[in-house]
Parts: sequence; structure tokens; C-alpha cells
Amino acid sequence: MSILLSNKSKEYLKKSNTSNFLVDIDFIEEPCTQIYNPTIEKIKDVDLEKYNDFEKVSKDNLILFLSDWFIKIYGKLEEYELDLNGFLKKRLTIKNIDPIIKNTCKVN
Repeated sequence: MSILLSNKSKEYLKKSNTSNFLVDIDFIEEPCTQIYNPTIEKIKDVDLEKYNDFEKVSKDNLILFLSDWFIKIYGKLEEYELDLNGFLKKRLTIKNIDPIIKNTCKVN
């Protein structure tokens, strides 16, 4: 498993001075629809101990901690392509994974 960084994400990581991130799932449920969306969140140094048992992917001083739920839904990827998105509030995203949208209503 490896990490590929876009130029924008490299600049963001240098400026933010953060090297630990949690890769998890944001789950949204609406009538007849379930959406599983991959997320990346900064991990504060004081909280780092909570994630010791998580699967890790690293490159240089960057570490991605993969939640069990993320691995269950998406599996382990060969490569995690990180990019920077957002207009006002910049955040890292995984470029090579699309949300999973499930229709939960039975249509005859």
C-alpha cells in the first residue's frame, strides 16, 4: 500500500504541519438511500494513542490510519491518492475512491 500526493496536498501538508490522519467513512441515510463516503480527518497528537491498533499506511512522515469500517466497506487499496478540495475550508480527500450509493427501496 502506498500514498500518492498531488502538488496541492503536498503544499497543504507542509503548511498545516500535520502528519497523522484518520481515513474513515461518513454514513448518510435518507429515504431509500444509503451513502458511504470516504473521509480524511486530522488526528491530534494527544489523541494518537487511540489509533495504535489501526491499520497504517505511511509515506515519509505522513501516516494514514485506516478505520475498521473503512476497510470493511472499501478494503485495502494498493494506492491512496490524496488531493486537496474545498473553496474556503481546505481538506484532504481520497481522489481514487468514489462514494458508494445504495438504493434500499424495493422497486417492482
